[in-house]
Amino acid sequence: MDPRTELVDVIRRVRNRWRGRLALRGAVVVAAGTVLALLLSASGLESFRFSAPAIITFRIVTVAVFVGLLFYGLVWPLRRRVTDAQVAMYLEECDPTLEAAIISAVEATAGGGSAAHSPRLVEKLVEQAIEQCRTLDHGRAIERTSVQRHAGALAAVAAILALALAFGPNYLRHGLSALLTFQSAAASSPYSIEVSPGNTKVPRGADQTVKAKLVGFTSSDVSVMMRIAPNGSFDRVPLIASAQPGAFEGMLFHLEKPTEYYVESNGVRSGKFMLEVVDLPTVQQLDLEYRFPAYTGLAPRKAEGGDVAAIRGTDVALHVVPTSTISRPRCISPSRDATRRRARSRSSSSRRAPTTTTA
Repeated sequence: MDPRTELVDVIRRVRNRWRGRLALRGAVVVAAGTVLALLLSASGLESFRFSAPAIITFRIVTVAVFVGLLFYGLVWPLRRRVTDAQVAMYLEECDPTLEAAIISAVEATAGGGSAAHSPRLVEKLVEQAIEQCRTLDHGRAIERTSVQRHAGALAAVAAILALALAFGPNYLRHGLSALLTFQSAAASSPYSIEVSPGNTKVPRGADQTVKAKLVGFTSSDVSVMMRIAPNGSFDRVPLIASAQPGAFEGMLFHLEKPTEYYVESNGVRSGKFMLEVVDLPTVQQLDLEYRFPAYTGLAPRKAEGGDVAAIRGTDVALHVVPTSTISRPRCISPSRDATRRRARSRSSSSRRAPTTTTA
């Protein structure tokens, strides 16, 4: 290979290794900074209980950090244009034993050689420079230690992230999933509250049962927040734990106006729902009349409304007084075994609707 061509090849190889070292160093900066931003953002999401505004905010912060580090660590350093003379100076800075041989040869061959230098002198400078480069394995040894150090740092960042995900708290995994997913902020939250009945219509003056189920977390403090006025403040109604784990229920009494409500627990909120109050008939009064089987010898007995408890074969007449006129009253038994209870209803347009049930 021609000495001048070999010198140019050495300069090109050193330039590429230098740019590769910059790129690897920039990758370490971007990876370490982004991982740190993700872990801190995941911790922040846990503090805000993965609310939708918090997820959106930390997504923006994480993307901004990544873009800033990408520009600072990779784009800006690699945009620099480096001349052959600068590469030669950089090469001699890395190995002072070259004693300006490379820079002298590069300057002498710049532009095809200068008239101030004899061709023989230029060739001799180039040959000496090439001989010096051979001792450095044609520039392949330059920055080898730095490249290995940066590669090790990059592997360490990946190992730290893997250990944090494998052995760290659950909210780190939930946080990274919420930050890196393309789902909506509400769908990305691992914490939610399922509410029943949601949006519904209730009779005016009636009571309404509200049930809530905690998903993804546990808490003993669960409340319904309700308000009547659109711009009014919310009133808190505590819910009571039910037999099912994570399930709670409570009662909203005597609803006279449309009511907005949601369920809150440990900083997690459900969506908002509306109870629309309508004028529907409800039970104003319920009386029971027990007609016992003949073999018991018991006389009929009347009682106020409530649960039906009687021996088998007893006919129970339900005397219902609704709040408004109804045309087709029905008795719906909640018994699991439909064959054990038969209900017969008689249509009536009056305000008093009697129904007979056989126990």
